[in-house]
Amino acid sequence: MKKSKWFSLLKQPLISVITVVFNGADTIENTFASVFSQDFDDFEYIVVDGGSKDDTVDIIKRNESNLAYWVSETDKGVYDAMNKAVHLAKGKWIYFLGADDVLYNILAKMASYLVDETTIYYGDVFRPFAKRRYDGQFSALKLSFRNICHQSIFYPRYVFEKYSYDLNYPLFSDYELNMRCYADRDLRFEYVPLTIAIYNDVGGLSQSKDDASFITNKMSLIKRYFPYYVFYIVSVRFVLIQTLVFFKIDKLAMSMHHYYLRVLRRRTDPSFQGNKK
Repeated sequence: MKKSKWFSLLKQPLISVITVVFNGADTIENTFASVFSQDFDDFEYIVVDGGSKDDTVDIIKRNESNLAYWVSETDKGVYDAMNKAVHLAKGKWIYFLGADDVLYNILAKMASYLVDETTIYYGDVFRPFAKRRYDGQFSALKLSFRNICHQSIFYPRYVFEKYSYDLNYPLFSDYELNMRCYADRDLRFEYVPLTIAIYNDVGGLSQSKDDASFITNKMSLIKRYFPYYVFYIVSVRFVLIQTLVFFKIDKLAMSMHHYYLRVLRRRTDPSFQGNKK
């Protein structure tokens, strides 16, 4: 474990930026550069490495003077590392940046929005493969279909004093946490019209694998955390699409799926053009 001189000077920074990484040598230097170049000083940067076998640790060591804290040790996966990181963090606000993502020079602007420590503030990310921003303001219904991108969210410390990531969901625990937070009457979500980061939408874990536990439990989670009308709409839509798939009308099913997502985006993002995918 290593900590820099900077760590001892910052008693409680406004923002803790956290990166968890495993074998990220090909991309993490760009991630580091994006954090170190911020026009903002009131933050700390924490890196938790899962015992990388490539050159990641050497890269971390070369940059440790700019880190508040870093550690390299085996863990039980990305969310175990994130749970560990939030206990190390000292900031009033927690922000997670992937080891293959790039943070825009945005912390100074974002800091002006961070005023209510029971509010989860979120903006947009840019997805280079999809060539578009993701994904505007979320309602309960929209959140039941898709998650708020982790790299767009600034969580108040209060969230992690109350909750932690559920390791039963190895790929979508952040989605489950957002559902829990949405249902919590002591918390609220607020959209900020800023693009926070470039999110790598190619090759990440959530793009390449399925979280069987989350997929199995998603309907029960929606029922538990969201208003009943949301559960009802999602259930009806699911049955309709499954029926179309059963009768091998797959193209119509996919067209309905994408049409519905476009409707949700149009209602929550004024800049969205309906003819763009």
